[in-house]
Amino acid sequence: MAEVEAWTGWRVDDVHGCMMGHVESIRQDPYGRPLWLIISEFRPGEGRRFVIPARDAVGCSGRVWSPHPREQIKATDGMVGPQFTPQADRRLGEHYANRANTRHAA
Repeated sequence: MAEVEAWTGWRVDDVHGCMMGHVESIRQDPYGRPLWLIISEFRPGEGRRFVIPARDAVGCSGRVWSPHPREQIKATDGMVGPQFTPQADRRLGEHYANRANTRHAA
C-alpha cells in the first residue's frame, strides 16, 4: 500500500499513453490493500472523477499507466457518488471484468 500511496498526485495515462488526469486518492479493500485509484480529470471546471483498478496499474517516475482504454476509464465517471458503497465496488468490478472478457473473446 505504501508504494501505491506514493502515486497520489502522479499523472495517469491510459493504455495508449493518453493523459487521463492525476491520482487523487486510493480506495482500499477491507484488508487495507489498494483496490481503486480515483483519478481527477485535468480540465478546469469539469471536476470529473474516474476510477481504475489499482491491481492493473503500474507506477514509475511520477506516472501511472493503466492497461485500459480511455473510453472504458471515462465510462466510470458517475459510477461512484460522494462515497464508495459495496454496490459501487461491484459495478466497477463488473465494468472492468466485462471489458476484459470481451477483449479475450475477440
